[in-house]
Amino acid sequence: MDGEEIIISRHCRLGGGSSTAEQLSFQIKDGGSIPTSPLRYVIKECRFRNIRHIFEKYHYKGGHMGGGISVCLVLLDGEHIVGGAVMGKPRHNTKYSLNGKRNVIEIRRMALLDECPKNSESYFLGKIIWYLKKNTNTDDVMSYADLSVGHIGTIYKAANFKLIGYTAPGKHVFWNGVRYHPRSLTIDRPYSYRMREAVKTGEAVVKTGEPKAIYKYQIMRG
Repeated sequence: MDGEEIIISRHCRLGGGSSTAEQLSFQIKDGGSIPTSPLRYVIKECRFRNIRHIFEKYHYKGGHMGGGISVCLVLLDGEHIVGGAVMGKPRHNTKYSLNGKRNVIEIRRMALLDECPKNSESYFLGKIIWYLKKNTNTDDVMSYADLSVGHIGTIYKAANFKLIGYTAPGKHVFWNGVRYHPRSLTIDRPYSYRMREAVKTGEAVVKTGEPKAIYKYQIMRG
């Protein structure tokens, strides 16, 4: 993956003195013509609110994010948003960081427009790795393939991620047509209070699903 030619505009290099205005200098819009190849796409750091609509429409978990966010990246075709990704510390960071000896980040959410051309997901994943290598001190990148929705990790295997194990079968909360992680019931947010009440009344249901496959990519630096 590191040998792949990644096309990045000069505005994507955010290290050293880049202001928030410079980082968010693109116009927030989606739509427009979709290319036949993802090679013209570029990435840029952004805020979660800039890409939340992508997850609301194109990710099975929707636009709610529990837990912390370390980095958000937007995939752009000119001024048009075609994808987004959110990274944060793994839930079991102490375990996966070997008690703090390695800097680990998890791709917590990633989604693209349905109209994106073939291989766009793999291309976006390659750009995420490229960005983290160039702009952070990340050693390992983790992600999960949710078997309960038919994900087996094809794009991670293609990008040289290693399958390191499986989680225990997970529980999920289904509420108003959206699936939530059970920790959404415990965090201190307004929608969590409403969800807890919905579970009590039966409007929200907690179900046990399939395990998730755990993938890890080790970033090599010369």
